[in-house]
Amino acid sequence: MAYNKKYADWGKKVWIDIIAPSNIFNEIKLGETPINKDNIENVVGRKLDLNLAFILNNFRYQNFKAIFKINKISGTKAYSDLVDIMLYPAYIRRVSRKGTSKIEESFEANTKDNYLIKVKPLIITKYKAHREQKNELRKSFRKYLEEKIPTLNYYELIEKMINYDLQNEVKQVLNKIFPVNNIEIRRITYIKQVQLAENK
Repeated sequence: MAYNKKYADWGKKVWIDIIAPSNIFNEIKLGETPINKDNIENVVGRKLDLNLAFILNNFRYQNFKAIFKINKISGTKAYSDLVDIMLYPAYIRRVSRKGTSKIEESFEANTKDNYLIKVKPLIITKYKAHREQKNELRKSFRKYLEEKIPTLNYYELIEKMINYDLQNEVKQVLNKIFPVNNIEIRRITYIKQVQLAENK
């Protein structure tokens, strides 16, 4: 029988479980991935994206997509970090009705535990807003987040985002500027963990 490298390579593969972070997700199993027994570390860095409602078994989170990145292998388990969480574009299109204004922003910030992240807030107004009103809403929401994010650890921030704690808190402030329908944080992306310089 002729040698078939494809089948020979598959003979070296095993399936391992992909495990979610302990924070928020309690190390639940996210799925499985095949790895080569001779080169296990190749799986580190691999990404998996899932609907948040599926992960948390709660329909209220259906509008969020979560992306996990494998960071280490231990035995038959691949442990991961949450590196990106976002609202689905279909949801944003649904809430961006005709006769409203969509106000977007994007900036970088550091969490309390020194995670550098990119944050993308979004405001949908009840009616069409003038340029000055949109600028004021954008600045106020950004200022609120820039003051709040450094007081929270990375996973605390994610939890408050998906439960709309931050959005509901700032809504009262923004409504005084101009009536708003939706206050969203449409995306939080992990960039890197900042290493603090040691005092000499």
